Amino acid sequence: MTVKSNILIIGSAGRNIGKTEFACKIIKKHSTLKKIIGVKIVPVDKNEGNCHRRIEGCGLCDSLKGDYEIIEETEKNLSKDTSRMLKAGAKKVYLLLVNKNSLKQGIDAILKIVPKKSLIVIESNSIRKVLEPGLFIVIKKLMNKSVKQSCIDVIELADKIIEFNDMNWDFNPDNVIIKNESWIIKE
Repeated sequence: MTVKSNILIIGSAGRNIGKTEFACKIIKKHSTLKKIIGVKIVPVDKNEGNCHRRIEGCGLCDSLKGDYEIIEETEKNLSKDTSRMLKAGAKKVYLLLVNKNSLKQGIDAILKIVPKKSLIVIESNSIRKVLEPGLFIVIKKLMNKSVKQSCIDVIELADKIIEFNDMNWDFNPDNVIIKNESWIIKE
C-alpha cells in the first residue's frame, strides 16, 4: 500500500452530502500559502455495466478504453466537482477515471504528474483501499442509515467521520490543517 501523508482523502456514505463543498473550503483556506492539487476519482466496473454515478446519458464511464484515464480540468466556471475545486484555488485538478481493479496503477500515474511538494485533496472512497493518506475523512448524512458499498468497504479506516444535516457538517473544515507538509486534524 502506498503511504502519502501529503494526501487528504474525503469519502462519503452517499451522494449530495457536501463532500465537494467540504473539499473546496479546505482548498480555499490553504491554497494561498500552499500548492494544492485536487483529484476526483471515478471508479468504473465494466462488469456492472456502468459506473457508480448512474447518471443517464453521461457517457463518461463508457469512454474509458484502458485501465485508467487522467483528465485535467481547465475550466473554473462549470458546476462539475472538478471545476469547483479549481475555482476554490487548487493549482491543478484532475479527474481520474479508473477501472476499479486498476486503482493502484491509476493513483501511481497521478502521483507521477503531481509536483512532489504539493498537497493533494482527493474525493474518493475506493482509493483508500490502495493508498494510506495523512488523513481520511468520511462524510455521512445525519439520520440516513444507508451507506454505499464503496464506503462500507473502507469506513473503518476513517480518521474522522463527519455528519451532514443538509446545511452544515458537525465538524468545521477549518479544523483540517497542514503540519510538516501533512494533513492533520487540529487538536
